[in-house]
Amino acid sequence: MMLDIYNKVKKAIVGREQEIKSILAAMDAGKHILLEGPPGTSKSTLLRKIARKAKIPFYILEGNIDLTPAKLVGHFNPAKVMADNYQPEYFEKGPLTKAMEEGGILYIEEFNRMPADVSNVLITPMEEGEMTIPRYGLVKAVRPFTVIAAQNPYDDVGTVRVSRAFMDRICLIKMEYQDEEEERDIVRLRTGYENPQVINAAVKLVRKTREHPDIKLGASVRAAIDLVDIFASLTKLADQPDHNFQTAAHMALTNKIWLNEVTARNAEEIIDDIWDSLRVETKGLKGKASSPGLTAEGKEESDKREALQKKKMTVL
Repeated sequence: MMLDIYNKVKKAIVGREQEIKSILAAMDAGKHILLEGPPGTSKSTLLRKIARKAKIPFYILEGNIDLTPAKLVGHFNPAKVMADNYQPEYFEKGPLTKAMEEGGILYIEEFNRMPADVSNVLITPMEEGEMTIPRYGLVKAVRPFTVIAAQNPYDDVGTVRVSRAFMDRICLIKMEYQDEEEERDIVRLRTGYENPQVINAAVKLVRKTREHPDIKLGASVRAAIDLVDIFASLTKLADQPDHNFQTAAHMALTNKIWLNEVTARNAEEIIDDIWDSLRVETKGLKGKASSPGLTAEGKEESDKREALQKKKMTVL
């Protein structure tokens, strides 16, 4: 059964074979998980695919300072309680209670932004597989109930220290950026764009932001997807490949990179600097070869047909 789910998920995701195995193994063993990695490393996408292929419920919750135990566990409907006292059917279940009773995944994004009293609510369900809710009763977890928390290790603004008690009850899986070839495949699949030159340039530009000295945290593959989508739309308005690419890069990346506090440059200047270095390396983008859906091979064939047509016109 687990092998069957693994094969189905593997076909629906680009790469991530080891992470898929690790998550499925932890769930099969009844362990809870902390996914650690920067934004845009396909954490939620991967979990949604696993839940869908395994046919188990999936509940997603965003960790923030406004999250309360009642939002996590659930609460009684005040109007119904006032009219007819506390009845179990008047309890409006939160995502934790639903995931426990249905044997689903509770996925908590930005876990290290949750208040300590909220994260502590998770400890007993994770350790004992049960939870007592006053006036509602005992909630027992159904397999394969799994708490999966996620956090960005590079983010230190607005985060809280995760308790040792919680960390002691989870298994850690680190998710880093994928390799360049896999990121190109992701961009091609997500955008439907078939020009390898544009896709390669977008992925290279995004990957360069992750190693630039003025950038604390670079962009994820989402930025490359946005860049290609915007470039394709700009190309419909004007055939200015380099200009369109630079405009799309500003729109897609400016708000997705985290600059070092000590840099005196702004995001647009740094993006232009990276693109200029890539333009020298790749000799820029070529005119109509940048049209949506036109590969290098397609451009060559199109040029041959155009030359032949001109020759015929000359003869006539």
